[in-house]
Amino acid sequence: MRQMTSIQGNAQKALKHHSYLMKNFRDSIKKTQNKSDLSQEEIEKIDKIRQEVEVSNFKLRDMEAELPAQNNGFYLNLILGSNLNVSLLTKSERFKYKQEYEEFKWRITILITVLTSISYLWPFRVLDSILCFLMVWYYCTLTIRESVLRVNGSKIKGWWLTHHYLSCAVPGMVLTWKDGQCYQEFRPLFMCFVVYISLVQLAQNQYQSGCLRRLHALGQGHQMDITVEGFTSWQFKGLTFLLPFLMSGYIFQLVLSFKLFGWISEEKCEGLWQVWALAVLLGIIAAGNIITTSFVCLKKFKTTPSYTHIRTLTRKYSSRHRFGGGAGAQNQPEGERSRSGTGNASKEHEQ
Repeated sequence: MRQMTSIQGNAQKALKHHSYLMKNFRDSIKKTQNKSDLSQEEIEKIDKIRQEVEVSNFKLRDMEAELPAQNNGFYLNLILGSNLNVSLLTKSERFKYKQEYEEFKWRITILITVLTSISYLWPFRVLDSILCFLMVWYYCTLTIRESVLRVNGSKIKGWWLTHHYLSCAVPGMVLTWKDGQCYQEFRPLFMCFVVYISLVQLAQNQYQSGCLRRLHALGQGHQMDITVEGFTSWQFKGLTFLLPFLMSGYIFQLVLSFKLFGWISEEKCEGLWQVWALAVLLGIIAAGNIITTSFVCLKKFKTTPSYTHIRTLTRKYSSRHRFGGGAGAQNQPEGERSRSGTGNASKEHEQ
């Protein structure tokens, strides 16, 4: 047992050092790519090297997944305790846990969609309370399961995990909102938003699952990659058609936030802390979703060969333009000196 622990420790140190070297290598590639005097052949070589580096990163992740996690993280330690090891030992166990996570999301999202539709058609506060309880439980459970998946090799982006933490509070605030004119005006908008987002998430889950299986079969994806509510870089390979629907949902959420901000000063919502609290929270979630998705799109565009080619041409043109301007500036004083010399000679001749 001691020998196995020692071997695992040495392997973790070696992987950590190799990851550090790979990071430096990626930085070197980025610096080389930013040079303005690259030929088309050199640009193609850099793109090929970048693809090979991505394949190496996937292999590193596979190796790292075989080793036990060193730390469960603050959230799991807070809930489960620091002495419980949540590392799954085999690939089959990790993959099975990931599949259960995907099935859980799929089934509960369908249940939320159906229950929200029923609550919209039959406006009883009891149904609203059941829906809010279900959503609070769902998002709290998601955060725990996703934390376990992260320990076992899933690379879940920080914002989308934070998004679920914040989403736990939204239905909780709606649940404590007392019935009245203010709540009744907000209720149908909130129900429509929940149904729309749930339908988009179901479509995402369906298409992302197929895309992840295809990428894994081609060796371009990791076994523990999971579906997400947002938009990530690997979704550019066949799922860009979902982007307008996602952005529409984020804008819808932002509109809800602005509408709640407008109600803060109205008499019908006076004394209700849920109004301004939901306005702030929905605004933060919507802004975070929009900014994160925009950064993903921008980062993906910067890695395309067309962007590299355009940037190279722009730099070459600007350098030539500066060189031409410098040459003109050098020639101009010579012309002025020759003209002034001719003028002085003519003046002496007249005298």
